Amino acid sequence: MIVVLTGAPGAGKGTQAELLAKRGGFKKLSTGDALRKHVKAGTSIGKLAGAVMERGELVSDELLFSILREELALLSEGELILLDGYPRNIAQAEALDSLKSTHPVKAAILLDVPRQELVARLSGRRVCGGCGATYHVKEQPSKVAGICDKCGGELSQRPDDSPSSVNVRLDIYEKATRPVLEYYRKHGVFREVVGVGDPESIYGVLRDTISGF
Repeated sequence: MIVVLTGAPGAGKGTQAELLAKRGGFKKLSTGDALRKHVKAGTSIGKLAGAVMERGELVSDELLFSILREELALLSEGELILLDGYPRNIAQAEALDSLKSTHPVKAAILLDVPRQELVARLSGRRVCGGCGATYHVKEQPSKVAGICDKCGGELSQRPDDSPSSVNVRLDIYEKATRPVLEYYRKHGVFREVVGVGDPESIYGVLRDTISGF
């Protein structure tokens, strides 16, 4: 049984996925992690994927689905699976549905955060040029503004964390992901959970939402 958890960059999906894995009995399955594992291990699929990546190309839906299918085959049919990073388009959603006899999608849940909040979260990150430590101007500020607590290095904003770059990233997410959300809405398994507030409170609502299916 699969729960698809999705959310825009900065929505807090990673935090909630960790909580569900630690407390909710879920087995977290990331297609990105699985892809890197196969490439590093030099499996037959990993070699194909590695060759594609070396050419600077995107791994095809078919190849990514083959990796996912192999990972799912290692898990028991009754296990609770939290799917991270998949599906990202309609073709991937349809491919996942082909496994519904053994691994049905129980729920597809969006952590919904207003764009203004997402931009604030992502553009507030600051990185130390000396040791690479990361901070956030509101959520995790350094003791002295602009100075790293660990090494005294100067903190700066990465180019891809600027508000304009963040908005581009969010536009790409919206264009790619919204059709997938509508796909699951039509199948009656889609829900939205507000992703603003205390992480523990969000987790409670998320857990209860999943249990309601």
